[in-house]
Amino acid sequence: MEIQVKIVNVLPVQTFTSSKTGNSYAKYTFICETQGQYPKKIAFTVMGEDKFKGMGIVVDGTYTVSFDVESREWQGKWFTEASAWKAVRIDGAQGQQQASQANTSQAQAPASPVQETTSGAQGGGEQKDDLPF
Repeated sequence: MEIQVKIVNVLPVQTFTSSKTGNSYAKYTFICETQGQYPKKIAFTVMGEDKFKGMGIVVDGTYTVSFDVESREWQGKWFTEASAWKAVRIDGAQGQQQASQANTSQAQAPASPVQETTSGAQGGGEQKDDLPF
């Protein structure tokens, strides 16, 4: 499912250690507000630091969040969780951020290799490149 929301808060990370495997896990929660006449607040959870940082969540940013909803029973009570698996910023700031990162990476990228020119009988001045077509 997808929904357009504005991020209003990011809660502190929760860390867990599995009693079965001993692996540690990080759970991130961010609070959003829906748009419309009667806005609602939704808490989305994300498992894993890499996934959360890849979403680029920023407070006051507007995002399209893709998520799954799951309910579980525990001791006769039901609990529902909205797990976000993708968030794309739609208020324009992410595009500016990505452009500035691209400019920075281009400035740090090594110079492109010089194309060789061959002067054969057939192609006099033909350029060689490694393109597949």
